[in-house]
Amino acid sequence: AGSLVALLLAAGCVSGIPPERLKTWVGRPAATLEKDWGPPTREVQEGDLRILIYEEVENPRISGLQGTTSAYRRGAVQSPDEPSPGPAVYVRSYLFWVNPQGTIVDSAVRAP
Repeated sequence: AGSLVALLLAAGCVSGIPPERLKTWVGRPAATLEKDWGPPTREVQEGDLRILIYEEVENPRISGLQGTTSAYRRGAVQSPDEPSPGPAVYVRSYLFWVNPQGTIVDSAVRAP
């Protein structure tokens, strides 16, 4: 069972969150997304819509779950006394368009 979990985690690190899973957020309040995923990495304005952007990065020097730090898990901040594990590499972004009423109206995944 442990190897299956490791395989699934590795697969998740490679492919990220599928777009169809992101689409389940459409029609839901952005406040719920921010409660579940934490604050976005950044936010931009596009006309009357806000775009909440969650960036996913990986550290290639660390394997396994600790090697992936996603914006929706960014609440876990590294202690200043812990050594830096090395540079992070940008993997993909998860974008959510939010209307003025605070409802998510669209979502997308962007990769380099």
